Amino acid sequence: MRKEIEYLRTTFNSSAGQYERIRPGYPEALIDDVIHLSAIPPGGQILEIGCGTGKATERFALRGYAMLCLEIGADLAAVALRKLRDSTNVQIVVSSFEDWESGGRLFDLVIAATSFHWIDPAIAYVKSAAVLKPGGSLAVFWNRQIRRDEGFFLRVQDVYRSSAPSIGSAAIHPDNYSGEPSALFGDPVVRSYPWAVKYSTKEYIDLLSTYSDHISLPEVERSNLFSGIADLIDREYGGRVVRHYETVLRLQQKKSSEAGGR
Repeated sequence: MRKEIEYLRTTFNSSAGQYERIRPGYPEALIDDVIHLSAIPPGGQILEIGCGTGKATERFALRGYAMLCLEIGADLAAVALRKLRDSTNVQIVVSSFEDWESGGRLFDLVIAATSFHWIDPAIAYVKSAAVLKPGGSLAVFWNRQIRRDEGFFLRVQDVYRSSAPSIGSAAIHPDNYSGEPSALFGDPVVRSYPWAVKYSTKEYIDLLSTYSDHISLPEVERSNLFSGIADLIDREYGGRVVRHYETVLRLQQKKSSEAGGR
């Protein structure tokens, strides 16, 4: 299972440009809450795990925080570097969180935007706590689809079952990206932020093309799946589909007993 995860988490790099163009970002209210709940000081230090193309990075960078951002995909990191080239407070390093060496540097806040579920669970919380200053916080947040069991999202299940049996269902993406609870952190503060996006047929297929499980499909299977979905949207939904999202935040403060890192 871990080998499959190791492979899947590298697939996004093959569609870096499309990922930046079509993947949704994060609500401003969430950014406000992370800053408020973590009590990060002005100009504080942030470590970002898996920054991708910088969807969340730019929101924190604009507020003046010093950011060290890790990204395993070189092409994804290159997009983020271009986008944030004028942000002198941001450093992007091509590395996995597991392989990265902190060199003793400590941070006020560790963030992971739709990325924490890819980290080896034996390392995720332990290493996050180790690189946090006393009283520092870990903020894990992700976008998940809601209202999957009605309209288009109910009908499209048949397309998945017939065209992509190796996936079998459209409702396959994990809902909880926070990992297992850890004794290194206090009780989490959990908040959610509902919103929606209307996609054209092409935009929706482009979105699906950035998901690891769809990217990894055999070419013929993927082509048949996308053709079937596009036909359904055009034929029965007027070439438009509304996808309802909920962004979930899970923020935890490092326990004082673990102060000073490891």
